[in-house]
Amino acid sequence: MGVDKIKFDKDKFILGVKNSVPITLGYVPMGIGYAAIALKAGMNPIQTVLFSIFVYAGAGEIIGATMLLNGASIIAIILTNFVVNLRYMVMNTVIYNKAKDSTTPLNILSAHLAVDEAFAVFSLMNESSICTYIGIAFTSYLSWILGAIIGVLLLDILPIIVTNSFNISLYALFVAILVPAIKENRQIGLLVLITAILNTGLQFVIGNWSLIVSTLIAALIGVHIVDDEYLTDNTQEELDECC
Repeated sequence: MGVDKIKFDKDKFILGVKNSVPITLGYVPMGIGYAAIALKAGMNPIQTVLFSIFVYAGAGEIIGATMLLNGASIIAIILTNFVVNLRYMVMNTVIYNKAKDSTTPLNILSAHLAVDEAFAVFSLMNESSICTYIGIAFTSYLSWILGAIIGVLLLDILPIIVTNSFNISLYALFVAILVPAIKENRQIGLLVLITAILNTGLQFVIGNWSLIVSTLIAALIGVHIVDDEYLTDNTQEELDECC
């Protein structure tokens, strides 16, 4: 199907924007938290915002800024983000398999907007329009950038106790994501524990490369200990069709 045969559906897009509201409420403070770490790591305000615009990896940005703060090499930062963000390849494949009205140019355009939360919201909707997904993902993208902009503008004038509170927003997000998953499947909790132990132990041996190695080892272990039944029926069907 050619691009000229795809008409932009404003109503579907607005539906996506409305469904992205819970994401934006979390992304603005998260973006501020990222900005706090990036500025502390030595990035200037322009670099901090541009990193969000061109990279837009959420946790990946925070990981990169934290590693920079800890003196990691550029190669280590790039490889860590590559490994951590490999999941977006699977997410995009599932999304575009569901979005029947999409095209390759639209897929390429919206691939940059892929994040866990936009994927989760769209996957759970009965809606299958690519315009709806773009509405969710693009609004989330703008809210993250807005958070980074607010951060670089206000963090210098806010009390230190307030700026420090934004630094822990990443941990709050991870807890919010992990707790429901662990409640549904204890094997996920075990895998998280294994990853944490590996990362902590390997830091004394290989330093900033520990996150890459522990992630890869944990992923290999997860293939063998996490049941396929953990995936929802709909997501499993999408994965079976596309992979």
